[in-house]
Amino acid sequence: MDTNMNRSGGSNVWPYVIVGSAIGGAVGYLLMTDNGRKFRRAVANPEDLANNLEDARGFIERKAKIVTDKVHGVIDKAKRGIDEGERAYRQAEQDYQARLMGRIEGKQNEIASGVHKTVDNVSRTVGTIEQSVIDPICEMGALYKGVERGIRALIQKDDVRTIQGLSSEGPVPVRDRAMNEY
Repeated sequence: MDTNMNRSGGSNVWPYVIVGSAIGGAVGYLLMTDNGRKFRRAVANPEDLANNLEDARGFIERKAKIVTDKVHGVIDKAKRGIDEGERAYRQAEQDYQARLMGRIEGKQNEIASGVHKTVDNVSRTVGTIEQSVIDPICEMGALYKGVERGIRALIQKDDVRTIQGLSSEGPVPVRDRAMNEY
């Protein structure tokens, strides 16, 4: 029999225990804590409630200003960080461009030096060709003219037209014409 009573009576007790605990906790909060005493005074004296609301509003404004100032400080730090990053980026870009321009100028100077050396070598080669090829050809031409004039001078007493290859009918330079006329 005891077991039947515990089953049927025990299940009905728990809601009362929970409600009693909640009421006891609320009464203890109101009677034992500073916040509970303030709440009791505010309910008992409504004019104090208005002062408390004004105090709460001032407290919230002060805390909001502190939070706003901190947010502005964080934003200012972020802006300074972004500005510093932009400056570092521009400086790195200028450094890179300066190095690149230095390399380009170095290559340009190297190429110009190579071109100057090549021009000097070509000039020396032309001088060498002139001395070793053209000068001898000119000397041979002068020797030929000298021999031809010498032969003409010898033969002029005879008939120039009778010697084959030394005919005066071909083009004769002005100097040769002047000599032939005498």
